[in-house]
Amino acid sequence: MYERILVPLDGSQNAEQALKEAIELSKKFAAKLFIACIVDEQHYMAYGYGMAAPIDFYDDLKQRSQRILKDAETVAKEAGVQTTTILADGIPKKAIALELPKKYAIDLIVMGKSGVDALSRIMLGSTTSYVVRHSTTKVLVVNDADDDQE
Repeated sequence: MYERILVPLDGSQNAEQALKEAIELSKKFAAKLFIACIVDEQHYMAYGYGMAAPIDFYDDLKQRSQRILKDAETVAKEAGVQTTTILADGIPKKAIALELPKKYAIDLIVMGKSGVDALSRIMLGSTTSYVVRHSTTKVLVVNDADDDQE
């Protein structure tokens, strides 16, 4: 049913739950798992740097994303799932909804319902809601385990 599953990660609890779900689906369907982190260009604007963001700021975002990818790849491979990691620069909601599914022929996106950056959600809108509205690929939205108890 699914051959290529994309799970975007941002370090949040919801993303961690999405990774667990994506791994289970990948095992069930013998699908290849694509784990992505997008270094968010919007942070440059949100913090007033424009396109002249300090190199340290960019490097910090990139290093954090690389750690997230490495940890997720380890978990997926230990579960026996064929995995590809993607580190990209861009606007996360557009990359997840449109660019990555097209580039990697993704047939399912599995993502958490909210991420780590509340300020960006308020200012720019939820990445998840954007992906649900704009993606032509099927999207599975996963709640954080704590959300189930509310």
